[in-house]
Amino acid sequence: MIRAYAVILPTFFVALVLAIFPMASLLDYIRPEWVAMTLIFWILVSPGRAGIFLGFFMGLLLDVLHGDILGLNALALSLLAYLCMLLHSRMRLYNIVQQGLLIFVLIGLYTLVRFWIESIVMAQGKSALLWSSLGSAIIWPLWYNLLFSVRRYFKA
Repeated sequence: MIRAYAVILPTFFVALVLAIFPMASLLDYIRPEWVAMTLIFWILVSPGRAGIFLGFFMGLLLDVLHGDILGLNALALSLLAYLCMLLHSRMRLYNIVQQGLLIFVLIGLYTLVRFWIESIVMAQGKSALLWSSLGSAIIWPLWYNLLFSVRRYFKA
């Protein structure tokens, strides 16, 4: 079990680095939600080791890194983890293109929850909700195969 977390946590570290990595302003709108996609992957392949608590913890780290409202990403990633745990047995049966479409919907819900919380607490929210969902859906096959090969290499 500890061996599995020795693989899971570094993949989240890479996702957190990619989440704060500077990009051009035009590409920043379509930036994939790396932490959310990593959480979805680990819930998909190992639901016993990744779940709501891991999503909450990674959300808090993401809040601190982005300087967002504390708990914004934590709540959104916890909800995303819950939805993925509900859908994981069905999602495992889908091919990679169908999973990409479901990733579009799940990341869209994740960004919608973040938008709602920001608009309620700060009376403003970031626009262009679905662009990051589109970027995540496009990059999902590559990210899934990369994480799956890492998981297979380390036998986690």
